[in-house]
Amino acid sequence: MCTPTIFHALQGRRTTPGKTAEPVRDDLRARIAYVAARLIVSSNAKEIQDHARTTAVHIEGLVSDNTIDIFDFSSSCRLAGERSEDGYSLFDYDANQYVDLNLDGDDFEGFDYATGTRYTGEVRERSVRIFDYGESSDFEYSLKDPN
Repeated sequence: MCTPTIFHALQGRRTTPGKTAEPVRDDLRARIAYVAARLIVSSNAKEIQDHARTTAVHIEGLVSDNTIDIFDFSSSCRLAGERSEDGYSLFDYDANQYVDLNLDGDDFEGFDYATGTRYTGEVRERSVRIFDYGESSDFEYSLKDPN
């Protein structure tokens, strides 16, 4: 069970592209950055530094070409799913909704169905930048080396 948030009130609500966008939740954005970075740089890191929140987010689990199943120990939440021809379809257990993630080389994009928000990003070495269309801002992350 994920740490309770205001978004638990949204559980079961079906959202679709085209609704008024809200910002992607900070903890989900960090998990997306972590998954994208691990896939692109082939790392086994267990932490990602969230520069906006000035905190290290501890995440562990399976990140492979076909399957994602991670647990965020900082927010006590799971993100899991599989790859299809269109990219990754991930289930966000916090909001009880899906998140799309599509990779294109070192770049990625996706959609958070819980907030109705599109995001884009890039991974350069171990640094990740995500542009959140609901927030109209960039967010920076760094994949931390495993100890």
